[in-house]
Amino acid sequence: MTAIGRRAALLGPPALLAARQAAAQEAALPRQVRVVVGFAPGGANDIVARLLVGRLNERGTGSNFLVENRPGAATLVAAELVARSAPDGATLMYTSNSTLIAPLVNRSATFDPVRDFAPVIMAQSAPMLLLTRPDHPVRTVAAMIEAAKQRPGRLTVSHPGTGAINHLTMALFQRETGTEFTLVPYTGNAPSLTALVRGDVDFAHDGTVSARSFVDSGQLRPIAVSGAQRSAILPDVPTFAETLPGHVVMFWGSLFAPRAMPAPILDRLHREVAAVLALPDVVDRIRQLGGEPEGGPREALTQAIAAEYARWGNVVRDANIRAE
Repeated sequence: MTAIGRRAALLGPPALLAARQAAAQEAALPRQVRVVVGFAPGGANDIVARLLVGRLNERGTGSNFLVENRPGAATLVAAELVARSAPDGATLMYTSNSTLIAPLVNRSATFDPVRDFAPVIMAQSAPMLLLTRPDHPVRTVAAMIEAAKQRPGRLTVSHPGTGAINHLTMALFQRETGTEFTLVPYTGNAPSLTALVRGDVDFAHDGTVSARSFVDSGQLRPIAVSGAQRSAILPDVPTFAETLPGHVVMFWGSLFAPRAMPAPILDRLHREVAAVLALPDVVDRIRQLGGEPEGGPREALTQAIAAEYARWGNVVRDANIRAE
């Protein structure tokens, strides 16, 4: 007897009927489900995607979930693949804010992130870090603003690439503070942070996952964190908002599907991933990475996407940011 059957037998005929109806209404998922990740293995999105996929495979859904890395062009490669995929539940995408930004800065993009994707669930969110070397004289956000105003364009900030959320956050910071920095693009998180360690730039703006080992080893010193509250893993590091009220930017990871995917499949996927996000070991792992598990209804993610798309669209237009 199945678990549902055992519960129904204990509760009586009405519960049995309800259990059978629920089972009949549960949307079936494909035997194979690929979760496309638009980043190389080892980064924050890849780590969380693999964590979720591993737990989904333990839930007995009848599906085999697997991660497929398709890095390139700030997630354009992965996004365009998923946007063209059949809306049958066999292809999903785990990605970040970068997929909303990519078509804003790259005119060659063939997809619209609001129109062409159906939100499944927001899995986690995490702040970013502003970092410098331990011997750099600037030690606070206020001092950084003052130094930039005294020497416009002379201070340099590295980031993982044109159009990355890190890049746009610094463009937003410049607009909010009336400052001018030289923003230096690199080909990923590690090169950006390594450039700061070498002394090639004054600051770097990057994620907690990417920067954690540099901070723990003492090679880099965090100046500020971009969340609304201080990070649990770096409680002594102030937020930007403590100096610049309202400056809050979160890096998030979410699961998406092709737009025309039927609602019953989307609802089933949402329930399965939400159950995984509630597991204590999953919660602990995401927090160890510097993030927080999210979840919530699909409608909440839809609203978040619209707000993010509008916010970064304004920044891209104001700063005239274009893919190189």
